[in-house]
Amino acid sequence: MAEDLNACARELLEVMPLVMQELRQTMRSHSAPDLRVPELRSLAFLRHSPGANLTDLAEYIGVSLPSMSKLVDALTYRGLVERKPDPSDRRRVRLSLTEEGTSVLSKAREAVKAKFATRLARLNAADLALVTTGMGFLRELFTTASAAPGTGGIKQPEPETAEAIQA
Repeated sequence: MAEDLNACARELLEVMPLVMQELRQTMRSHSAPDLRVPELRSLAFLRHSPGANLTDLAEYIGVSLPSMSKLVDALTYRGLVERKPDPSDRRRVRLSLTEEGTSVLSKAREAVKAKFATRLARLNAADLALVTTGMGFLRELFTTASAAPGTGGIKQPEPETAEAIQA
């Protein structure tokens, strides 16, 4: 089992950078060409977390608050993000995408989805189903919000689902 775990982890380490490289290249070429990766990632974060604050966004992107503030200023100036006062704390500001921000991000996401679909079209139906099921497991494993208590942040797959993958 330990050998299988190491082989799977090694495969993830090898494949994820390739997937992310293609995602970044495609997003950059199909969105506003002057948007950088941190700006695109910020838009994506705000799509999933509307009303997030600057600290939340800075932690997600992995930059300092002053750097994030400058990035958000630029996105706000371009009309992609809007700042709204937090109704419960006037010192805080809530961030959300504007219509234009949503549109720019949607175009980039559609381009990536089309690019990925082109690659995935090379697989037969059975292999495509395996990849889709495997991605579902990865989503569960890396989504800590769905984790059961005592699992170290990992939601354990149902036994019958895991057996179906091995069959």
